[in-house]
Amino acid sequence: MKAETIAQLREGDERAFQAIYECYHRLIYHFAYSFLKNVELSKEVTQETFLSLWVNRGKLDASLPLYPYLYAKARRLTIDAFRRAASIHRLHAEWTTLLPEAHNETEQRVFHRELAAITEEALQQMPKQQQLVFRMSRSEGLSYEEIAEELHISKNTVKYHLVQSLKFLKGFFAKHGILYFFILTLFI
Repeated sequence: MKAETIAQLREGDERAFQAIYECYHRLIYHFAYSFLKNVELSKEVTQETFLSLWVNRGKLDASLPLYPYLYAKARRLTIDAFRRAASIHRLHAEWTTLLPEAHNETEQRVFHRELAAITEEALQQMPKQQQLVFRMSRSEGLSYEEIAEELHISKNTVKYHLVQSLKFLKGFFAKHGILYFFILTLFI
């Protein structure tokens, strides 16, 4: 990647970011997929890598090559995703061994209702734009592109809001003694 393009990215040029994304996103995705063997997790790692690039663009040195930075970030995110997936799998396995043979549907409905209420309480505490983007993504199932188009914001802004809302939910659930990864397994 040319130093000029990196300098333009540092200044917030979205076209420079798009050029960098087009050049490297397949390499980052394939790197993540080679370890994770999961399309969605690999896409998430790729998106988070480029989101980090955008957020930290001011710290880039235009004289240094960009791929090592992207590779290091993707490597760390891949390791984190692999660990999270392993933890979720382990928790899910432990949870299913603890479940009694007969499921009590009433208890499950009450649990889901309480969980929905806590989630709604968390969503109400988020900034309105984050809340809206989260609901459009998770409840309506819209893609980043669809949300960006409907709200007239950039795809990177959509990504930023989703990352921030997930961080907020994780902290909110932790305050309420709810295992965040357990919640994710219920809704996946």
